[in-house]
Amino acid sequence: MPHSFFPSSLLRNTLCLAALLFASSATLAQNRPALDVPYIKTPSAVTERMLGLAQIGPDDYLIDLGSGDGRIPIAAAAQYGTRGLGVDLDPERTEEATAAAQAAGVADKLVFRTENLFDTDLSRASVISMYLFPEINLRLRPHLLQLKPGTRIISHAFHMDEWTPERHEVVEGRDVFLWTIPAQVEGLWRVEAPGHRNFVMRVWQQFDRIQGTAITADEHSIPITDMSISGPDIRFTLNTVDGRYTFSGKVDDKLMNGNGDAGAWSAQRM
Repeated sequence: MPHSFFPSSLLRNTLCLAALLFASSATLAQNRPALDVPYIKTPSAVTERMLGLAQIGPDDYLIDLGSGDGRIPIAAAAQYGTRGLGVDLDPERTEEATAAAQAAGVADKLVFRTENLFDTDLSRASVISMYLFPEINLRLRPHLLQLKPGTRIISHAFHMDEWTPERHEVVEGRDVFLWTIPAQVEGLWRVEAPGHRNFVMRVWQQFDRIQGTAITADEHSIPITDMSISGPDIRFTLNTVDGRYTFSGKVDDKLMNGNGDAGAWSAQRM
């Protein structure tokens, strides 16, 4: 019978320890959240340009979706005095970001949470930053479009398909995209222009692309030209028998108010 190189009790203890370590590793792996996207750091130059494109400032509230080590909110807070929130699925990243904010002296301006970004209340944001996969961006898109008009969305690397970005720049070989949330104006509006004839305006909208037709009281249909929407700001032109009239104004939910070639005007959703 061959001799064992280890005493039987030592061999048993070694096997038990190995089993415990394997079980502990398996438990940790099970408890670790499944991440939607891998953790990849955003280069400093890209971070700087993202904040620059968003024209971020001290009055903004930034929400960073998939915040990782917190570098984007921390840079915004340190350089521009911006307050904000970072959310990430990985608790280790949340701890790392919180410690980094404390080290940078901006912990009073920022909060980092371990949270699914689809559970995050985005309504407070004036700027949202993200570095997510395209399929995540597209799942987020309906939620983003419900935000307050004028909210800026800044994305590293990935766009949102047919929603054309307002700006697209390349920094050190990496794409940076900017969108501004448009007011939702699709539908019928009753326009009152004391310096011009009143009319009903029919608007069609796809993201920030709009087109429309004006219908006068005598049932003339006039195509609207040069129609645009940027955040809450709307602008359009009517070519009538009386001349060319340009209208510009702001959208506030079910109301529009502004000035133009015919003077002050207003509109109410029908």
